[in-house]
Amino acid sequence: MRGPANPATVYGLGIGVLLLLLLASLAWGALPLDLNQLMGGLRRQSDHALAQAIIWEMRLPRALLAALVGAALAVAGVLSQTLVRNPLADPYLLGIANGASLFAVGGLTLGLSVPQPLLALLGAALTFALVMVTAQQKGLRLAPFALILCGVTISALGSSLTTLMMLMGDERALSQILHWLMGSLAGTEWRELLPLSLALVIALPLLILRSHEWDRLLLGEDKAQSLGLTLVSTRRLLALVILLLTALAVASAGVVGFLGLLVPHLCRLWMGAGHRILIPTAALMGAILCIAVDLLCRTMLAPTEIPLSIPLAIVTAPMLLSLIRRQANAVH
Repeated sequence: MRGPANPATVYGLGIGVLLLLLLASLAWGALPLDLNQLMGGLRRQSDHALAQAIIWEMRLPRALLAALVGAALAVAGVLSQTLVRNPLADPYLLGIANGASLFAVGGLTLGLSVPQPLLALLGAALTFALVMVTAQQKGLRLAPFALILCGVTISALGSSLTTLMMLMGDERALSQILHWLMGSLAGTEWRELLPLSLALVIALPLLILRSHEWDRLLLGEDKAQSLGLTLVSTRRLLALVILLLTALAVASAGVVGFLGLLVPHLCRLWMGAGHRILIPTAALMGAILCIAVDLLCRTMLAPTEIPLSIPLAIVTAPMLLSLIRRQANAVH
């Protein structure tokens, strides 16, 4: 069996692919731009005013937000699987996505004037708090099994209430609700990039600097404590970072499934389980995958756009099934 790939090689190739996808995202769409138009628009030349408007007002902020959402969900996926020590965990396990969806859909159904991203953040935070309080055991412990059960239960409740809200709403809002629930980056503006950018700039260095703690957490409670790890504070910090990254991603792009489950598996397969390398690799690969899928959303049936979750499921589900089959064969 081959060992982990060289990090410098993976990062170099990954950054190259990311830049190529960014350029493709700027050039391709309902109105394709040739190389001359692309370069003129990027340079803000006056004789390419239309290309300039398409690139700087529509496609570039959308592509960058796709990269941020993909990176955030991939890193949150790594942390979720570490927190509960379960390879099937994803960022939505703690009920964050369904809580965000419930409040966002509720705002659309009731016609509230509160911005939808703000409602999504509020719903995610309240749901997260409910899961953490419910799963908390004596001595302020957060047992992984209790977190999973509480997260799944509260997620199911949130999903049912969201469906009820949709049935109560009018038909005009239903299309917008469904589009948001399946993930969309349409209409992205520059100001929407700031929250996720700040969150990743703060979280990634912190996570990498303390990567040895996340490695110890995977060893089990007894072993981790014998190595000096404080389980309660460590798990709470992980849970808070998962909340921050997932809630901001959902508030920005709606519910984007599969990505936070698949990318950590692929990165572990290529780079090993050490978090110092795994976390930045997951961020890079998540950004690449989300940009690629968003590009498919804009071009497959142009000028009609497809919600993010549809091509993402089509692309990632076979990869995930193949990975699961490969690991199962390796065990036997």
